[in-house]
Amino acid sequence: MKKNLFILCAMLAFGSMSCNGKAANESDEKVQTPEVTATESVAQADSIAYQIKTIDANIKGADVLPAITANYKGKVVLIDFWATWCGPCRRAMVEIDAIKPELMKKGCEFVYVTGETSPLNTWQSMIPGIAGDHYRLTKQQWGDLCTQLGIPGIPCYLLLNKDGSTAFSNLDQGGYPGNDIIQNNIEVALTK
Repeated sequence: MKKNLFILCAMLAFGSMSCNGKAANESDEKVQTPEVTATESVAQADSIAYQIKTIDANIKGADVLPAITANYKGKVVLIDFWATWCGPCRRAMVEIDAIKPELMKKGCEFVYVTGETSPLNTWQSMIPGIAGDHYRLTKQQWGDLCTQLGIPGIPCYLLLNKDGSTAFSNLDQGGYPGNDIIQNNIEVALTK
């Protein structure tokens, strides 16, 4: 009986749909990762391509999101706000992999944004398995972005049309909305 109660409590604690944005105590373990510069493309043996991108550390406040989105003018882009320590974020990345390759071929850009609560070495070891562009913001930039966009927790998503307008957002709710919702909204955005 105690074992079942423990399992139930563990499932409730770790099974939530979003993280509240606070870092878990995760060690910044040393992991061998490829050397990557700010805009260098990396192709892995399993053909997953990713890029590490940066914005100037002096960019703050309302200028953070425009600094990121400036790289995607004329493109449909899905921005995933996440952290390495966030279980729901990681599960959503696995789920979206079922639809992502097809949507990338059609022209959708996938962008992943995290902050310094994601330990650098852990982040560097995780992103080679996540196709797309990756930004790791400073603590202040991440805080400014969350405040500006009203992000209460992660994961959450912002889909931009080719003109930069919002096609879909669940920034105020958080959680992964599911492949059907994401795919439908991306497909519509790609036709505009």
